[in-house]
Amino acid sequence: MTLNHVTHAAALFVFLSIVPAGCNESGGRPPPDVIIDLTGDAGVVGCSQPRFPDEQPDLSPLTPPEFVTDTGDEQRLVRPGQALLAEVTVNRATRKVLVELSDAWEPGRVILSQQVETPGDQTIPLTFFSTLNTFGRFYMRLTLCGFDCDDQAVVFDIIDYDPEMPQTGINADYERTLIENGDVVQTDQTCVRVNSVLIQ
Repeated sequence: MTLNHVTHAAALFVFLSIVPAGCNESGGRPPPDVIIDLTGDAGVVGCSQPRFPDEQPDLSPLTPPEFVTDTGDEQRLVRPGQALLAEVTVNRATRKVLVELSDAWEPGRVILSQQVETPGDQTIPLTFFSTLNTFGRFYMRLTLCGFDCDDQAVVFDIIDYDPEMPQTGINADYERTLIENGDVVQTDQTCVRVNSVLIQ
């Protein structure tokens, strides 16, 4: 576990320790969980997201998908053709994961993808090999499913980059979209940070 993850976990523990005991669900939707991120140039940066049902496939803000090195450190830069190592941690309800290595600056451009099955509640190691003529900045677009992706899928993607809005693209946290029977049911902002890797 990296120092960043320890910081996230400590902040979450402190927050949960001071939440009033009388906070219950109202209007059929639970109150938002607040994840406090103590990293960043501005010092304390707050983040909140709705609590999603346990039966939906999901990611945790405390263990975001990331590119890693052989030593477990965060990987930010690789050469074309070099192995890209990544880890994705999913919840108990997740059975299938589609990981698409997507271009951060060219929406819809996917250079590599992998689909894996999981028993759930697991950190999944991934290895990608780019070609020698692949250059650019890439992130993981994720689709999580239970047993049947046609029934329900949860997509984690970036908000389309807008140079006028700094909190878009890979500079923002993932946007979570719930899809059921092919229809978008709900879209929410999350506190799951987007990691990217530069191939050059």
